[in-house]
Amino acid sequence: MKRHLRLLFLPIVVAVTLTATAWAQWSSDPNQNLALSDIQGADQVQAKVVPLANNGFFVSWFNNNPNDPPPNGYDTYLQRLDANGFEQFMHDGIQIAKLTNSSTEDYGLDVDTQGNALLAFLDTREGDEQQVTVTKVSPSGDQLWGPNGIQLTTGAPSAHQPKVAGTSDGGVVVAYTAYGPTYSFIVLQKFDANGKPQWASSTLQNNGIILSENKADYMVCDLHASDNGSVIVSFSRDTGFRSNRYLYANKISASGQLLWGAKHVHVWDGGSLQLGNYPSFLTDGNGGAVFSWYSSSPSLQVYVQRVNSAGTEVFPHNGVVASTNASQIRVSPSASYRQSTQEIFVSYEEEDSLQSVSGVYAQKFDSTGTRQWGDTGLVIVPLQGNDAEIFEQTVQIGDGAFVFWVDQQVTEVGTIQGVKLDNAGNTTCAQFPVSSVLAEKSRPWTAQAANTNTVVAFQDFRNGNSDIYIQNVNPDCTLGIENRMARRK
Repeated sequence: MKRHLRLLFLPIVVAVTLTATAWAQWSSDPNQNLALSDIQGADQVQAKVVPLANNGFFVSWFNNNPNDPPPNGYDTYLQRLDANGFEQFMHDGIQIAKLTNSSTEDYGLDVDTQGNALLAFLDTREGDEQQVTVTKVSPSGDQLWGPNGIQLTTGAPSAHQPKVAGTSDGGVVVAYTAYGPTYSFIVLQKFDANGKPQWASSTLQNNGIILSENKADYMVCDLHASDNGSVIVSFSRDTGFRSNRYLYANKISASGQLLWGAKHVHVWDGGSLQLGNYPSFLTDGNGGAVFSWYSSSPSLQVYVQRVNSAGTEVFPHNGVVASTNASQIRVSPSASYRQSTQEIFVSYEEEDSLQSVSGVYAQKFDSTGTRQWGDTGLVIVPLQGNDAEIFEQTVQIGDGAFVFWVDQQVTEVGTIQGVKLDNAGNTTCAQFPVSSVLAEKSRPWTAQAANTNTVVAFQDFRNGNSDIYIQNVNPDCTLGIENRMARRK
């Protein structure tokens, strides 16, 4: 039986700006994806991507290179790509922090209003204990808050899963999970553009707002900037290992007020989230948020919900299901949102009740939460027993959506595939390869520039160890630098 823990883990920089002709560009060949970090023998993991105003991208990851001077560990790296996929820093990226982390956890990447990269990660440079650091990196690779960034924590309590968001007023918010003697809680701090803390705290040094509940564990899931300098944070809540895990959210104003109430919005309290799963969410562009998640009980089922700017659930409490087919189960959803029509698109892994076969399904919801692609969803790849269809990713494009996934063979090697759907669920681009190299692939991360150039970054073992690759997909499903003249025709 397959496991469905989909963990988002609890796992002197020299900035060199090179000419645009120094390194490769977007590849038009799915068998030759653009390598961002392919150091022989190194373990390069957990790529994240954010788009820039100039249609370029920042990409971050962790790199554990045994050939680096000791002590070794998973170091934080960053690359900037221009609109055509040319690397703007040295190949394999620039080292933001040399660390001794023996494993990795989730971390944060975002961009501020000036186009600087924001990174929040667990840091070992100030001692043996992992602490939370946030840093700001300019488009030229300069660390604007100093070579060590700003350390938010010191000593106990231990901290985990930091996230970062660049706010609309030019500030930076960091959220992380802190472990107290018995229960965990969430801490959020806002910094101005110069790195000065904005939210005072009477209990924790250099930390701000605390979200906690007596005899309950809170753990950060996701964080995004919203309107008027605010942020929205989502988190799980449980009362012990065997208890149900709920999904909560709140919106915090620029001045640190809980806009959605002291008891938070209970996005999901009708069962339990999967242990080790921390669902992401999307902002709706109007001060609210769109959530998608899957439950582990009472059954493996995919849900969606939208919460408006006032903190009111738009759909019925606990959301609406992607499919009513009780003979099958579904996990690992990925959502996109079309703001002009308030439609939600979601793709997910569909399985039989024994979890022995899987496929790729999708669903669309209108502004009221009504399923639009049938009560049992749209079949993209039917259930079949040879390959596992995993790591689905949904990206809005036109009036429809891209859906990407890893097609994994029983030997664990696989390819990345994609389709393009229109608003009615018709396939406008037949299934096409994004990465056709047969190799183990994991942790895909998607992003889209303002010119609708979509990218997929991922871990790939084609060279025997985990490297970081990225591939762009144009709106017409072609790869490589788009022929814009042909597009106008």
